[in-house]
Amino acid sequence: MTTYVLVHGAWHGGWCWKKTTPLLRVAGAEVFAPTLTGMGERAHLNDRLDPSEITLDVHIQDIVQLMRYEGLEDVVLVGHAYAGMVITGVAEVCPERIAHMVYVNGVIPADGESMVDQLVPVRGEEFASWVRGIIEKGDGFLPAPASVEEVGRRWGITDPDDLAWVGANVTPQPAAAMAGTVRMGNPKAAKIPKSFVGGGESGFDSVAERARQAGWGVYPVDSGHDTMITHAGELAEILLKIGRE
Repeated sequence: MTTYVLVHGAWHGGWCWKKTTPLLRVAGAEVFAPTLTGMGERAHLNDRLDPSEITLDVHIQDIVQLMRYEGLEDVVLVGHAYAGMVITGVAEVCPERIAHMVYVNGVIPADGESMVDQLVPVRGEEFASWVRGIIEKGDGFLPAPASVEEVGRRWGITDPDDLAWVGANVTPQPAAAMAGTVRMGNPKAAKIPKSFVGGGESGFDSVAERARQAGWGVYPVDSGHDTMITHAGELAEILLKIGRE
Protein backbone atom coordinates (compact mmCIF):
# COMPACT_ATOMS: atom_id res chain seq x y z
CA MET A 1 0.00 0.00 0.00
CA THR A 2 1.41 3.37 -1.02
CA THR A 3 1.35 6.20 1.50
CA TYR A 4 0.86 9.79 0.34
CA VAL A 5 1.36 12.94 2.37
CA LEU A 6 -0.20 15.91 0.57
CA VAL A 7 1.00 19.35 1.68
CA HIS A 8 -0.96 22.44 0.69
CA GLY A 9 0.36 25.81 -0.42
CA ALA A 10 -0.03 29.38 0.79
CA TRP A 11 -3.48 30.63 1.84
CA HIS A 12 -4.81 27.06 1.62
CA GLY A 13 -5.25 24.19 4.07
CA GLY A 14 -5.55 20.43 4.00
CA TRP A 15 -9.12 20.98 2.78
CA CYS A 16 -7.86 21.82 -0.73
CA TRP A 17 -7.05 18.14 -1.39
CA LYS A 18 -10.67 17.10 -0.75
CA LYS A 19 -11.26 16.11 -4.38
CA THR A 20 -7.97 14.23 -4.70
CA THR A 21 -7.80 12.21 -1.49
CA PRO A 22 -10.82 9.93 -2.15
CA LEU A 23 -9.46 9.04 -5.58
CA LEU A 24 -6.20 7.88 -4.01
CA ARG A 25 -7.93 6.03 -1.18
CA VAL A 26 -10.30 4.15 -3.45
CA ALA A 27 -7.19 2.85 -5.24
CA GLY A 28 -5.98 1.44 -1.92
CA ALA A 29 -3.60 4.17 -0.83
CA GLU A 30 -3.09 5.58 2.66
CA VAL A 31 -3.44 9.36 2.47
CA PHE A 32 -2.68 12.21 4.85
CA ALA A 33 -3.52 15.83 4.04
CA PRO A 34 -2.39 17.83 7.08
CA THR A 35 -2.90 21.55 7.57
CA LEU A 36 0.13 23.68 8.39
CA THR A 37 0.25 25.78 11.56
CA GLY A 38 -1.74 29.00 11.34
CA MET A 39 -3.67 28.06 8.21
CA GLY A 40 -6.99 26.47 7.30
CA GLU A 41 -8.71 24.97 10.34
CA ARG A 42 -5.60 25.84 12.35
CA ALA A 43 -5.95 29.58 11.72
CA HIS A 44 -7.52 29.94 15.17
CA LEU A 45 -3.99 29.57 16.55
CA ASN A 46 -3.12 32.95 15.10
CA ASP A 47 -4.86 34.61 18.05
CA ARG A 48 -2.51 32.79 20.42
CA LEU A 49 0.83 32.79 18.60
CA ASP A 50 3.28 35.53 17.73
CA PRO A 51 3.01 35.76 13.91
CA SER A 52 6.79 36.03 13.65
CA GLU A 53 7.02 32.52 15.10
CA ILE A 54 4.89 30.88 12.38
CA THR A 55 7.87 30.19 10.18
CA LEU A 56 8.91 27.89 7.37
CA ASP A 57 10.78 25.81 9.95
CA VAL A 58 7.55 25.35 11.93
CA HIS A 59 5.78 24.17 8.79
CA ILE A 60 8.62 21.77 8.04
CA GLN A 61 8.29 20.36 11.56
CA ASP A 62 4.52 20.01 11.11
CA ILE A 63 5.21 17.41 8.43
CA VAL A 64 8.27 15.83 10.05
CA GLN A 65 6.28 15.24 13.25
CA LEU A 66 3.29 13.85 11.36
CA MET A 67 5.49 11.26 9.66
CA ARG A 68 7.27 10.43 12.91
CA TYR A 69 4.20 9.98 15.08
CA GLU A 70 2.22 8.13 12.40
CA GLY A 71 5.25 5.90 11.77
CA LEU A 72 5.19 6.64 8.06
CA GLU A 73 7.80 5.17 5.72
CA ASP A 74 8.22 4.98 1.94
CA VAL A 75 6.12 8.12 1.65
CA VAL A 76 5.24 9.83 -1.61
CA LEU A 77 5.59 13.39 -0.32
CA VAL A 78 3.60 15.90 -2.38
CA GLY A 79 3.91 19.67 -2.10
CA HIS A 80 1.78 22.29 -3.84
CA ALA A 81 3.18 25.78 -4.58
CA TYR A 82 4.71 27.20 -1.35
CA ALA A 83 4.86 23.64 -0.02
CA GLY A 84 7.72 23.02 -2.42
CA MET A 85 9.70 24.90 0.23
CA VAL A 86 8.22 22.74 2.97
CA ILE A 87 8.83 19.32 1.42
CA THR A 88 12.36 20.32 0.42
CA GLY A 89 13.05 21.09 4.08
CA VAL A 90 11.36 17.89 5.26
CA ALA A 91 13.63 15.82 3.01
CA GLU A 92 16.68 17.38 4.65
CA VAL A 93 15.46 16.23 8.08
CA CYS A 94 14.13 12.72 7.42
CA PRO A 95 15.04 11.51 3.92
CA GLU A 96 14.87 7.90 5.10
CA ARG A 97 11.06 8.16 5.34
CA ILE A 98 10.54 9.43 1.78
CA ALA A 99 10.31 7.28 -1.36
CA HIS A 100 9.48 10.04 -3.85
CA MET A 101 8.91 13.80 -3.82
CA VAL A 102 6.31 15.43 -6.07
CA TYR A 103 6.10 19.17 -6.66
CA VAL A 104 2.62 20.13 -7.91
CA ASN A 105 3.13 23.59 -9.36
CA GLY A 106 5.57 23.74 -6.50
CA VAL A 107 8.61 25.95 -6.16
CA ILE A 108 12.01 24.26 -6.27
CA PRO A 109 14.35 26.26 -4.03
CA ALA A 110 18.12 26.24 -4.00
CA ASP A 111 20.08 26.21 -0.77
CA GLY A 112 19.51 29.40 1.21
CA GLU A 113 16.52 30.59 -0.82
CA SER A 114 13.13 31.70 0.49
CA MET A 115 9.65 31.65 -1.00
CA VAL A 116 10.04 35.36 -1.72
CA ASP A 117 13.01 34.50 -3.93
CA GLN A 118 10.75 32.27 -6.05
CA LEU A 119 7.96 34.75 -6.68
CA VAL A 120 9.23 36.85 -9.59
CA PRO A 121 9.56 33.97 -12.10
CA VAL A 122 6.30 32.30 -11.07
CA ARG A 123 4.08 35.27 -10.16
CA GLY A 124 5.71 38.36 -11.62
CA GLU A 125 7.35 41.43 -10.12
CA GLU A 126 4.11 43.16 -9.10
CA PHE A 127 2.98 40.27 -6.92
CA ALA A 128 6.48 39.75 -5.54
CA SER A 129 6.71 43.44 -4.60
CA TRP A 130 3.35 43.25 -2.82
CA VAL A 131 4.57 40.32 -0.72
CA ARG A 132 7.93 41.94 0.02
CA GLY A 133 6.19 45.16 1.05
CA ILE A 134 3.99 43.41 3.61
CA ILE A 135 6.96 41.54 5.06
CA GLU A 136 9.08 44.70 5.25
CA LYS A 137 6.29 46.56 7.06
CA GLY A 138 6.28 43.84 9.68
CA ASP A 139 2.70 42.77 9.06
CA GLY A 140 2.15 39.27 10.38
CA PHE A 141 -0.02 37.94 7.57
CA LEU A 142 -0.56 38.26 3.85
CA PRO A 143 -4.30 38.82 3.30
CA ALA A 144 -6.30 36.10 1.58
CA PRO A 145 -8.08 36.94 -1.68
CA ALA A 146 -11.01 39.21 -0.87
CA SER A 147 -13.38 37.96 -3.59
CA VAL A 148 -14.11 34.91 -5.70
CA GLU A 149 -13.02 36.94 -8.73
CA GLU A 150 -9.57 37.32 -7.19
CA VAL A 151 -9.49 33.61 -6.36
CA GLY A 152 -10.20 32.83 -10.00
CA ARG A 153 -7.57 35.22 -11.33
CA ARG A 154 -4.87 34.08 -8.96
CA TRP A 155 -5.35 30.33 -9.13
CA GLY A 156 -7.02 29.62 -12.45
CA ILE A 157 -10.33 28.39 -11.02
CA THR A 158 -13.45 28.93 -13.14
CA ASP A 159 -16.15 26.56 -11.85
CA PRO A 160 -18.64 28.60 -9.74
CA ASP A 161 -18.94 25.92 -7.06
CA ASP A 162 -15.17 25.61 -6.78
CA LEU A 163 -14.79 29.38 -6.60
CA ALA A 164 -17.33 29.59 -3.78
CA TRP A 165 -15.71 26.70 -1.90
CA VAL A 166 -12.17 28.03 -2.18
CA GLY A 167 -13.23 31.61 -1.48
CA ALA A 168 -14.94 30.53 1.73
CA ASN A 169 -11.95 28.56 3.02
CA VAL A 170 -8.78 30.50 2.19
CA THR A 171 -7.07 32.09 5.19
CA PRO A 172 -4.31 34.68 5.58
CA GLN A 173 -0.79 33.42 4.95
CA PRO A 174 1.81 33.75 7.73
CA ALA A 175 4.32 36.25 6.34
CA ALA A 176 7.31 34.91 8.24
CA ALA A 177 6.93 31.58 6.45
CA MET A 178 7.38 33.33 3.10
CA ALA A 179 10.63 34.94 4.24
CA GLY A 180 12.20 31.82 5.76
CA THR A 181 15.05 30.12 3.94
CA VAL A 182 15.63 26.42 3.40
CA ARG A 183 19.01 24.87 4.10
CA MET A 184 20.10 21.97 1.93
CA GLY A 185 23.10 19.69 1.91
CA ASN A 186 21.94 16.25 3.07
CA PRO A 187 23.25 13.82 0.43
CA LYS A 188 20.45 11.36 1.20
CA ALA A 189 17.85 14.03 0.40
CA ALA A 190 19.55 14.73 -2.92
CA LYS A 191 19.14 11.07 -3.92
CA ILE A 192 15.36 10.92 -3.40
CA PRO A 193 13.54 10.55 -6.76
CA LYS A 194 11.61 13.69 -7.65
CA SER A 195 8.86 14.70 -10.08
CA PHE A 196 7.16 17.91 -11.13
CA VAL A 197 3.47 18.14 -12.05
CA GLY A 198 1.97 21.29 -13.50
CA GLY A 199 0.94 23.49 -16.36
CA GLY A 200 2.54 26.46 -18.05
CA GLU A 201 -0.66 28.48 -17.64
CA SER A 202 0.05 28.75 -13.94
CA GLY A 203 3.39 30.51 -14.49
CA PHE A 204 5.41 27.49 -13.46
CA ASP A 205 6.66 26.56 -16.93
CA SER A 206 10.16 27.77 -16.04
CA VAL A 207 10.13 25.61 -12.92
CA ALA A 208 9.06 22.59 -14.98
CA GLU A 209 11.99 23.21 -17.32
CA ARG A 210 14.41 23.32 -14.39
CA ALA A 211 13.01 20.01 -13.18
CA ARG A 212 13.37 18.51 -16.65
CA GLN A 213 16.99 19.63 -16.89
CA ALA A 214 17.67 18.07 -13.49
CA GLY A 215 16.43 14.72 -14.78
CA TRP A 216 13.18 14.67 -12.82
CA GLY A 217 9.99 13.15 -14.09
CA VAL A 218 7.83 15.95 -15.52
CA TYR A 219 4.07 15.54 -15.96
CA PRO A 220 2.41 18.45 -17.80
CA VAL A 221 -1.18 19.21 -16.86
CA ASP A 222 -3.19 21.83 -18.74
CA SER A 223 -4.47 23.49 -15.59
CA GLY A 224 -4.29 26.69 -13.65
CA HIS A 225 -2.38 26.86 -10.40
CA ASP A 226 -4.72 24.75 -8.23
CA THR A 227 -4.43 21.48 -10.13
CA MET A 228 -5.74 19.46 -7.18
CA ILE A 229 -9.02 21.39 -7.38
CA THR A 230 -9.59 21.84 -11.11
CA HIS A 231 -7.96 18.60 -12.37
CA ALA A 232 -8.18 16.27 -9.38
CA GLY A 233 -8.75 13.14 -11.45
CA GLU A 234 -5.77 13.72 -13.71
CA LEU A 235 -3.57 14.58 -10.75
CA ALA A 236 -4.64 11.46 -8.86
CA GLU A 237 -3.79 9.28 -11.87
CA ILE A 238 -0.32 10.80 -12.02
CA LEU A 239 0.27 10.36 -8.30
CA LEU A 240 -0.87 6.74 -8.45
CA LYS A 241 1.47 6.12 -11.38
CA ILE A 242 4.36 7.63 -9.44
CA GLY A 243 3.44 5.52 -6.42
CA ARG A 244 3.65 2.34 -8.48
CA GLU A 245 7.14 3.10 -9.77
